[in-house]
Amino acid sequence: MVAARHEGPQVGTHPQLTRGYRDSGPRRAYHRVPLRLVTYDRRGHRRLGALLEGRVVDLPDLVGHPAYPATMERLVQSNGGTVLDAARAALERDDAERFAVADARLLAPLLPTALRSADAAEGAQRVVGPDDEVAWPPTAGWLEFRPKIAAVLRRPVEDPLAREDVPAMVFGYTLVGDFLIHGASGDPQPTPEGSPLALGPCIVTPEEVDPQTAFVFVRVDGEEWAKGNLNGVARILLADVVIASHEQRLAAGEAFASGPFELQRVDQRLWPGAEVEVEAEGIGTLRNRLGPMR
Repeated sequence: MVAARHEGPQVGTHPQLTRGYRDSGPRRAYHRVPLRLVTYDRRGHRRLGALLEGRVVDLPDLVGHPAYPATMERLVQSNGGTVLDAARAALERDDAERFAVADARLLAPLLPTALRSADAAEGAQRVVGPDDEVAWPPTAGWLEFRPKIAAVLRRPVEDPLAREDVPAMVFGYTLVGDFLIHGASGDPQPTPEGSPLALGPCIVTPEEVDPQTAFVFVRVDGEEWAKGNLNGVARILLADVVIASHEQRLAAGEAFASGPFELQRVDQRLWPGAEVEVEAEGIGTLRNRLGPMR
């Protein structure tokens, strides 16, 4: 079911993007820089960046092409291809660190055109980014945490897909922290309307991570609550995309989320002030603190 929907801009592809971009420095010798895409706050606007040795670099400025997408949403809509090749080439230049952004604040890497999850009913959720404080919902007695990994589609899907067609449709993967509201009685809220949803810290392209072998760790206030392999989650995500493609048209930028495991704890209630982390190898750590009860 659709858990959140945002209307994104439609832009065309850039077949000549690898020609004419800034090429002012030599390549890094014998070192392939992983492509981890982020969104950061630049004077109140969403801006596309990439992680380079733990720092955020402004990707459009680094690439130096006037047609290069300025936001993650536009990058995804452009279908990847040459724009991602240009990003990889630019990040491997020796002068790439000159485009690092001081004290960059990361935002949710993508505002998906839709977020689908088998365990979510329809309803708009409040999206936050990595290290953002999660505002405590006014109707919540306590919160339940559902860690997930999401696959983002790189192009529209007009016709039903076969399972083997889906990997070519995936732009990348990111982490999801899904918070389920429970009322004072302990009963879960019937819809996710108004419940918090964390995304981040980055989007990693399929060439950079194998979701079938990566491990995921969940920690609350530094205590490990769960860990496990993502093996099986990738197959579930592919199957979910296939099923959805047989039911309706899918748009570029839609995300499909699935949980690697359920938290098997006697008491998994989250209270105001708790710091929640979900970490996946190759993607990073999505960390959020729950705000005070108001």
